[in-house]
Formats: sequence, C-alpha cells, structure tokens
Amino acid sequence: MKLIDLIFPLKCPLCGQAVSKYEKNYPLCVKCQSLQEKEECVNSGNTLECLPPGTQLYCAYRYNGALREAVLKYKFNKEIWMAKSFAAMLIKSVEKNGGFSGINAISFVPVSDRRIAERGYDQVYEIAKEISEIKKIPLVRCLKKDDAFGDNASEKKDRYKRITEKKYYFTGKICEIRYKNVLLLDDIITTGATLAECTRLLLENEANSVKISVLASGRKDIL
Repeated sequence: MKLIDLIFPLKCPLCGQAVSKYEKNYPLCVKCQSLQEKEECVNSGNTLECLPPGTQLYCAYRYNGALREAVLKYKFNKEIWMAKSFAAMLIKSVEKNGGFSGINAISFVPVSDRRIAERGYDQVYEIAKEISEIKKIPLVRCLKKDDAFGDNASEKKDRYKRITEKKYYFTGKICEIRYKNVLLLDDIITTGATLAECTRLLLENEANSVKISVLASGRKDIL
C-alpha cells in the first residue's frame, strides 16, 4: 500500500467506509459490493429501439438505492472524489462484457456550460477522464450541449418531446474520431434520447462504431 493511501484512504462511494484499491471489491466495501451485485444490469450489450442499429449499450447498475443517493451527492454536493470510484465501477462493468475490445477513442455526454458554471465541473467528463487515463485510450471532447436545456433527469417532459428535441451538436475535429471505434460514456440513462442523439452525431462525423456505457439505468426495461 502506498503512503498516500494511508494518509488519504480511499472511501466506498456508497457508504464512505475506507477501502483499499488492492481489494477485489474495490471501489466498493465488501458490504456494498454484496448489495450492489443484486442491482447489476444483466442484459448489457443489448440495443435499444431508440439507438442506431448495432449500437451496443452497457449498463452497470439500476438507478436506485444507495447508488442513486451517491450519484446525486456526486453531481450536486461537489463530491468530485467519487469520479475515481464511478470510473472503476464502469470499467469493471465494461470489461465483464468485453466492451473495451477494439475501442480506440472515448467520448462522453457533456453537461451544458451553464451547469458547469453552477457545479464547477462536468461530472461525466471527470469519470471519462479517469477511464481514459486508466485504460490508456484517448479522450475526445467533441460534443456540446445547448445551454437552453437542463439535465434530462430533472426535466419534466413527456417521452416524445425528449426524443425529438435537438440538444447537442458536434464541436470537435472529425479527424479525432474518423474510422474510430468510440466508447460513449454517461452517468444515467432515462429515456435513451440523449444517448441516441450523441451516438448519431458521432456516426455522422465518421466514427466507425459506437458502444455506450452508463453507470446506472432508470429504465424499467433494462434489468
């Protein structure tokens, strides 16, 4: 164990208990790992009807209980240290499903500049950055969200309106994703409209393929 881990011990994001990154259950403590195993999504790799054909979706967990509380704390209480923990949880989920095979670029669903100004950070970018560093896969910042729109999870709109609204646009260099197999990251999936829009933008700008990985699913049909 490194000295820095003794001085600043890592914590389980769900309960706050100290946990070593050398433990098999990292980043969760033994108790939370046991509880979260019951919340794992078992049908990862499926393609939702709203996504472009052939797009694989990997969901790590269902969005409820202790994980839901932890995600809300991370997003709204400036608990930015949780990014490392959520990145580790996503990596485990994707690796279990073989999702990193062939991936040579990572992108993410961004929040708006207005949200960054309010919170001080983009929570999905922080997770994506950690995954990029651990897996040694380039992180491409090429998507932008219109400031006129808030977070999907907090917007009270019907399903049709969410699906048909255009909220994102491509701002990167096409050469950064051209012919690349991109892993697109997000924290939560609700309707899937956001992921569908961002996936189409990547494919329209010459990405070879897109796989999607999300930390938690709020959809009842993803179990």
